[in-house]
Amino acid sequence: MISVVIPSYRRRDGMLALLADVYRQEGVDFEVIVVDDRSPDDSVEAIRREFPQVKLIVNEVNSGPSVTRNRGVREAKGEIVVGFDSDVTLPDANLLAKVEASFKDASVTGVAMRIFKPDGKSEDVGRWWHSQPIGTHADQRFETSYFSGTAYAFRREDMLAAGLFPEILYMHYEEVELAWRIMDGGGRIIHEPEQIVIHHANPVSRRGEVEVFLKPRNQILIAASCLPIPQAAAYALPRTSYQAFKACTHGHFKDFVRAMISAMKLLPKQWSLRKPLRGETLRRIGALKQASS
Repeated sequence: MISVVIPSYRRRDGMLALLADVYRQEGVDFEVIVVDDRSPDDSVEAIRREFPQVKLIVNEVNSGPSVTRNRGVREAKGEIVVGFDSDVTLPDANLLAKVEASFKDASVTGVAMRIFKPDGKSEDVGRWWHSQPIGTHADQRFETSYFSGTAYAFRREDMLAAGLFPEILYMHYEEVELAWRIMDGGGRIIHEPEQIVIHHANPVSRRGEVEVFLKPRNQILIAASCLPIPQAAAYALPRTSYQAFKACTHGHFKDFVRAMISAMKLLPKQWSLRKPLRGETLRRIGALKQASS
C-alpha cells in the first residue's frame, strides 16, 4: 500500500484541488495523511467537510515543513510513502500506479518526480537541484543525489532508517540531507521523468526568507552535520562568502548577520547530531556530478 503524505499550511484551495486529484488515482491501494501546520485559515474545516476519509492531523504549534512531513511519515501504514506539497496538482490518474511500479525494482529506494510549472509544459527550474543539466536530462531516467520535497516517493523503512527530514533545519536543504542519508545507507534515488506533477507556486512558501536567512544558515548546518571537517570547510566557506557578498550588494546584510547568529546558536546541537557521510557515499555523490560534466 502507498501512504500519501501532504503537509498543509494556509493553502485551502490548493489542498482541496490536490486531494481531488489524489482520489482520482487508479489501480493502486493508498491512504491519505494530511498534517496541518496550524493553518490560520479554514483549511482544516474544509478538508474535514470535503474529504472526511483523509487521516487529518493538526500540529499543536506551527513547526515547519520538516516536522510536519515527519509526523505524516511516522503515521503512515504503507510500505511506500509518497509526498506532495499542497501547491501541486496531478495531471495523471495513473501517477501512483507508476510510483508503485518503480518500486518493483528492489534496488530503488526513492523516486524524484518531474515537476512542471503551472502551464504544464515548462520545467520548474527552481526545483531542479540534480547534478545533470535540466536541458538534456529532464526527460531522462537517471540516478540522482537529490529530490524535491514538492513531489517524491520513498520506501518508508528507509526514510526511518535515514532519520527522516532534519527538523533542526526547519525548511530548505532538508531534502538534501535526507537524500545524502538515504545514499549513505546504500539507497538509490531515481529521477522518473514519466511521474509528473504540476507546481503552482504559492507566496506562502516564504521564498524571501529562504534566500536571505534559511539558505546561508542551513548551508553551514548541513556541512557540520554531514561532511568530514575538510569537506565541510570546502563546502561551507565559499558558499558563506558568496552569501555575504550577495547580502551586501542586495541590501540584506542584517538578514545575513541574523542567519549567522542563528547558525552559531544551533551549531552545538547540530554538532551533537553529527554523522559524517561515509567515504564511499561521498565518492558516489561525486561520481554523479562528474557524470553530468
